[in-house]
Amino acid sequence: MICNTVHAAVPQDELGATELRAGEQRALQEGERWFNLMQQALTEYNFSASLVHVQGQRIEMFRWLHGHTSDNEQLELLHSLNGPEIHIIRRGQTVSYFHSMSSPYSIRANTMFGPIPTAFFRDFSNIADAYNAVPMGGARIMDRTTVHVRLIPKDQDRYGYSLWLDRESGMLLRMLTVSQEGEPLEQIQLTALEITAELNSELEQVIELNLPPIVDDIHRSVNVRHDWQTNYLPRGFELIRGNHHRLPITGIAADYFLYSDGLTRVSVYVSEDPEAAANLRYSGLESLYSHSFADYSVTVVGRLPMATLQRIAMSVRR
Repeated sequence: MICNTVHAAVPQDELGATELRAGEQRALQEGERWFNLMQQALTEYNFSASLVHVQGQRIEMFRWLHGHTSDNEQLELLHSLNGPEIHIIRRGQTVSYFHSMSSPYSIRANTMFGPIPTAFFRDFSNIADAYNAVPMGGARIMDRTTVHVRLIPKDQDRYGYSLWLDRESGMLLRMLTVSQEGEPLEQIQLTALEITAELNSELEQVIELNLPPIVDDIHRSVNVRHDWQTNYLPRGFELIRGNHHRLPITGIAADYFLYSDGLTRVSVYVSEDPEAAANLRYSGLESLYSHSFADYSVTVVGRLPMATLQRIAMSVRR
């Protein structure tokens, strides 16, 4: 008996679409792989670097050191090279802040708050709900061959980022914050980098330092006066801290909430005084939007598009 089996032909356009989706998925996986290689470089290597941080007309220069002790405790040092003198030291789970204009203090944390986003020190899975990582070729930076990885928001409610990573080590060499229109808003550029097998001698001195006492980070607790509800936030944003205090300059009492997605932050100030905000708006890297309701006012400040700040402000209710 001869059996003839007839296979249904798959349309060419469906084959093309399937191949396209598979290619896109491979690209996303490759972007995630490079992001995680960067995370490993930032947390596992002994390195010393110099970097420039550019925000509009503001230019800051820093010296940045990272390494591990023989007990595998992480050490990190970041200090400013122009403007007010700032030193930030991380020793394990303790971060100490020294500023020429204030008293030094230490807090419990495993990352320091500086020009490098905290999300870069964690696995990509922590931001995967909000961003895609897409490799886009490369360029030569600091005489090193790099791969260009774009962090593209899944929603049009935040800015994107371009990362240039050293192909050999995965180390971050340059970062660009990009508006929805593709305009550069902020840039971080390494100007020197040395990766070593041994701990940097400057970091060895950090081991012996008497750091300032650890203070309770009361701002991390949510201790506000009223039960305000922020009914809209871009996905991935979580409440970091909240408190009640008087605003600088005006002295107006307000409840304060800080949210972050690991790459950027947004602050929400809510006052029972409807005249505390004069329906202001300012667009830039750090944008501001305020709105007065009948019996309260809301001001939102952050590195987000104006439409997003407006939507957050309009969502705040009692």
